[in-house]
Amino acid sequence: MGEQARKLAEQIPGLSQVTTSWAQTLPQLHLIVDRARAQELGLTVAEVADQAYYALKGGLTNEFYRLDNKRQFTILLRYRGDERRDRRDVEQVKIVGKKGEVVPLGSVARIEERRGPTLIEHDNFRRVVSVLGYYRKGGPPSMELSMDLVMAAHEKIAFPPGYGIELRGDMTQMEESFNRLLRGLYLAVIFMFLLLVAQFRSLIEPFNMVFSLSLMLTGILGGLLLARQTFSTVSILAVVIVTGMMMTVAVLLIDLILRLRAEGMPRDEAILAAAPIRLRPILMTSLISIVVLIPVAFFPRTGIDAYAPLATVVIGGLTMGTLLALFVVPVIHTYTDDLARLARAALSRVRDLYATSHFGGER
Repeated sequence: MGEQARKLAEQIPGLSQVTTSWAQTLPQLHLIVDRARAQELGLTVAEVADQAYYALKGGLTNEFYRLDNKRQFTILLRYRGDERRDRRDVEQVKIVGKKGEVVPLGSVARIEERRGPTLIEHDNFRRVVSVLGYYRKGGPPSMELSMDLVMAAHEKIAFPPGYGIELRGDMTQMEESFNRLLRGLYLAVIFMFLLLVAQFRSLIEPFNMVFSLSLMLTGILGGLLLARQTFSTVSILAVVIVTGMMMTVAVLLIDLILRLRAEGMPRDEAILAAAPIRLRPILMTSLISIVVLIPVAFFPRTGIDAYAPLATVVIGGLTMGTLLALFVVPVIHTYTDDLARLARAALSRVRDLYATSHFGGER
């Protein structure tokens, strides 16, 4: 099946130097023990195999300390090299029975020459064979080539039950990194929401702040598209960074609006008064971050080019997110405040109707 997958990979345009991690080409000698003959010697199949193994591969017997260079050496005992070169030598290996009988291995077991794997490879405790290849610069990306191979294999190879083909290598590492970073992003948003709920003692205002995080998606995706960069693990790390910065913008605006309203100022006047006051610190924070990351995004030096997607995401997300947040966050605040007011009015009416229907007649 591995060879079939390799031949399919060679037919995919853009995939070159296709190989497999191992093949059935290694000459091996298989030992088939005669159980009846071994029982006559008082030996089991495992004991015969162990004696043959230690005779050919050797076993550690004792250790001695050499005073000249003050090193401890371990003694390995086995047959000499000229006594274990081929099949005939293996057949002459001496097997000792329980009563001290010494017989050649060829009289106890049959030795067959077969082809075995050049490497025993495992993945999650499963025997596997890897299909490896290279993609060319300017050609199809590795993800596309890998998916083409998987689809071709499922279509043309009849896998027995329990066998299949899966993606590994860069694809697997990228998926694992994506999952870890996305879980971290989810936890960060949840903890920020809970912290804001405790700070503002409300569920509505923290919801407005978390909703403002979606405003940066346009800048993130647009920046990557304009820079012709891919959405990678570095990009997700940048999303985590921008999330915290965008949350700060929403907190600064909503906090001052609520404080002005608490002092008795009407809602619309509080919004008009808070936005100009918070404009300067918000713009200063965003502009400093953008200016610092411009060289990394557009003029990266050798060794820093790997972080170009991070800088691009931060610049795009902060630019669009900040501009939209200055307008959208106050608008969302007015909408949610109106909805909360309507909900309180409706709840008050329900209470009045309930009180009238149950206690109006008694009065």
